[in-house]
Amino acid sequence: MSHGVLSVKLCELDKKFERLYRRIVFSETASHGQIREEMAGLRKECAANREFLLSQLKVSHAPSAAKLGMAYGEVEEIIKRVREETRDPEAGTWKDALSVDEKILIAEYALDFAMQAANHALLISLEAIDAQMTQQETWGNKKEETE
Repeated sequence: MSHGVLSVKLCELDKKFERLYRRIVFSETASHGQIREEMAGLRKECAANREFLLSQLKVSHAPSAAKLGMAYGEVEEIIKRVREETRDPEAGTWKDALSVDEKILIAEYALDFAMQAANHALLISLEAIDAQMTQQETWGNKKEETE
């Protein structure tokens, strides 16, 4: 049943959100050096997770997964373009061109988008469960009709 798979994924997500929360709380009392170490580790973790996710999308047998992977690539290109447009050539990277307040605002929006993505994932999960239940009910009705 899809319920089991989705429950496992939701538990993983819950643990990741818990870790995200702990990291944010940690950052409030961490030293500058600790923040930089955390950033370096998180950059590696994000890159590894990104590569793993994209590789999973590539090997999936579902055509929709390949399309999702292509859409993700397009979104990354749009973000890259916006970063380039925002970048101040004298400041270095696009983030260096932003004020502290702008960086905090972007962080807030990123968390808002993460919550939106989580809610959307929940909606897709419920739609999948609904489809599975509908299919089971249809099979049950067909089985009763043949008996």
